[in-house]
Amino acid sequence: MVWPAPVTRLALAGAALGLVAGCAREDEAGMRARLAQWFALGETVAFAARGDCAAGVFRLRGDAIGAALPVARSVAGMLRTLDRRGRAALDDRAQPPDAALVEIANADRATGTAMRRAALEARECMDADTRAGFHAGLTAQGAMLAHDRESGTVMVIDRDAGRIFALMGAR
Repeated sequence: MVWPAPVTRLALAGAALGLVAGCAREDEAGMRARLAQWFALGETVAFAARGDCAAGVFRLRGDAIGAALPVARSVAGMLRTLDRRGRAALDDRAQPPDAALVEIANADRATGTAMRRAALEARECMDADTRAGFHAGLTAQGAMLAHDRESGTVMVIDRDAGRIFALMGAR
């Protein structure tokens, strides 16, 4: 057998890495289909994805959450539901999502770290407007936090703005 020259092998390896790196974490249609199980989605406000992140912002047509996404009223309840069902939303109007993330990390380091990592890594897929909107939702008193362990998606539901931010990191 004749082996390719070193330069050829390097070019082939680079092409293979380019294909892998070019694969998006998730496409818009896939993210919309998954979120539509739980939320009444309107138009897409923003979407970007690449191999190490995905960030989608969608308008909401109402703030109802479908039965397939259990809603807890406390961080402890959310963590129990995540353990049982693998997904949960937190509707705790006493604290904004960023405070809830701190409480989650203190109660269950692995879950809190996974959620924070997904949100931080997804910043690489956000433009300036998406980042600003996400920060506003993250700190909004009436906003909700949700997590789907299977896909690694963290969601911030900003009811006042009528938007949902769905974020995924590299995993």
